[in-house]
Amino acid sequence: MILRPFARRPALAALVCLPLLLSVPLSAMAAGRHAQWLGQTGWLLAMGCGALWLYGREQRRKARATLQDACLGLLEFDLTQQYVRGSVHTLQRLLGLPAHTRGMNCARWLMLLHPEDRQLFSNLLLHPPGNPETGYEMRIRHHSGHWEWLEMNLQPAWRNGKVQRLTAICRVITARKHDEAAMLQREQQFRTLVENAEDIIARYDLELRCLFINRSVSRFSELPLDEHLGKTPRQKGWSDDASDRFEQECQLLINNWEARRFELELQHRQQRHIFEIRLFPEFDSAGMLKSILSVDRDVTATRQGERLLAEENEVLEMIAGNHPLPQTLEQICQMMESQQPGGMCSVLLLEENGQALRFAAGMSLPPAYRKLSERVAVGPSVGSCGSAAHWKRAIVVDDILNSPLWAHALDRVRPFGLRACWSIPIFSSDSQLLGTLATYYREPRGPLPEELALALRITRIIAIALQRDGHERQLYRLATQDGLTELNNRRQFIELADREIERSRRHGGAVTVLMMDLDRFKDINDQYGHAVGDEVIRHFSQVCREVLRASDLCGRLGGEEFAAVLPETGMDAALLVAERLRGLAGAARLDTAGGLLGYTVSIGIAERQPEESGIDEVLGRADRQLYRAKRGGRNRVCGAALALSS
Repeated sequence: MILRPFARRPALAALVCLPLLLSVPLSAMAAGRHAQWLGQTGWLLAMGCGALWLYGREQRRKARATLQDACLGLLEFDLTQQYVRGSVHTLQRLLGLPAHTRGMNCARWLMLLHPEDRQLFSNLLLHPPGNPETGYEMRIRHHSGHWEWLEMNLQPAWRNGKVQRLTAICRVITARKHDEAAMLQREQQFRTLVENAEDIIARYDLELRCLFINRSVSRFSELPLDEHLGKTPRQKGWSDDASDRFEQECQLLINNWEARRFELELQHRQQRHIFEIRLFPEFDSAGMLKSILSVDRDVTATRQGERLLAEENEVLEMIAGNHPLPQTLEQICQMMESQQPGGMCSVLLLEENGQALRFAAGMSLPPAYRKLSERVAVGPSVGSCGSAAHWKRAIVVDDILNSPLWAHALDRVRPFGLRACWSIPIFSSDSQLLGTLATYYREPRGPLPEELALALRITRIIAIALQRDGHERQLYRLATQDGLTELNNRRQFIELADREIERSRRHGGAVTVLMMDLDRFKDINDQYGHAVGDEVIRHFSQVCREVLRASDLCGRLGGEEFAAVLPETGMDAALLVAERLRGLAGAARLDTAGGLLGYTVSIGIAERQPEESGIDEVLGRADRQLYRAKRGGRNRVCGAALALSS
């Protein structure tokens, strides 16, 4: 039963006031005044009752307005008559029923409910609660056809020991339920994104115990997902350095309530991973810090790429700056090792005959092993490098001790603890084999695809360095050597000879200079042709190589004219050398199309004098001795006042 305010019953108010009127004493003398007083009191009473009625009406209007604004309504379920009664506002405004509808039977009410909620409410009518209950939620069809969510707070009314009626305060909560559904959907979407994110997303309490972590962590940890919960990073197996840094950054966040961003290196399955870690503070409803959200992104490839690019630029600058080839190759090995922790790299270069490889770089390897690798034969089963050079393809040995390719050298390799070796051949731009790049490990293992790709990339850089060095050597030869004889050209000879003269002047050692000229060379060219003349010049240059020492200088000054500088050699020894040169040249017979060809040479000798400080002075005196030999009949040696002939 809905309670009505006292002000709605003016008759009841009058009855309450009537005893007050009857209690007034009556007397004959006061009868007139009493009648007058009764009249005035009646008017006052009528006015009071009217005022109370108006006040109650205003309160009811405000209550209805409040109910309308709050989408509230009152329903009364008569359990005895199985009937539902409600105000016009409740049935019309909340459910859209026609204005004349004042109620309906419970069966019709149940049919308006959503099928999923119908059984629950039917049980509620059969077994009504004995105490006030709140929070019943159900869906009911609006008269326009859509579903509205109602929240009911029930007040039971007892009679004869039994609940006869249920009074329900109803509130439309459709908007709230839609918001909750949307929030739930967003939460589900967020959880789906979190669970499928590439980043590791974790939540820690202020003691750094893990409260939540997504399944991306399984790619970087052997622990099952559930075993991460309740553990700190240190307890999960992080290194001391990584754990200390993480704890330090978390403490700064706890102190300042500011997000943090930093990088950590962690190891997983013998691989290094670099993580960019971002820490965010999380607060409770009171605005206090309650947890730390950690978002960890694997940036290994990015950081290694940046590092590789920087190191490649450094190597390319060394190549462009004409750094010595061994230094450049060693820098390349260090670059490779920085990308593959635990690896030890070496570079072997192919010898000119193509039969063997010689050690060129790889200082990370044990010194004794480097000595064993100074020269490696090329063959089908000669370790990793020799086989790679032979087959001209990558050779991967993931366990040296069990590989037939290493069986021949197992006793020599075993003491160094090397267990794996991957060798990649190095090719020039025209696909010529230049050497091999090897990577060693102290544990059996095979390469990952990205590691092989890196090795191939490194071999191309090595090829650039080797080809650049080859081009530089070729340019140097063109600038310093005679193209026909491969002896020093005039410019290089003069430069090197000046150094020897200066060294002799400083230290007082003897230096002797030979000037040599092939006799009647123009006649050879005219009679046999320039090709034969070139052959004669090459033959004499070879005679010079055979006779002269490695410390001696020899050069072709132009045409058929040669010169030599003999350090630490006096006149007597120089005369013997010159005579040997002259004798070998004169005894030679070259097979030509016109028959056997012989030639002779004239030689002038001059020993540096104490007052001479440059090669030009000594060379000038030797040249004058040469002309003496020419004028004396050729095929002879002249020095100072001496002249030797055949």
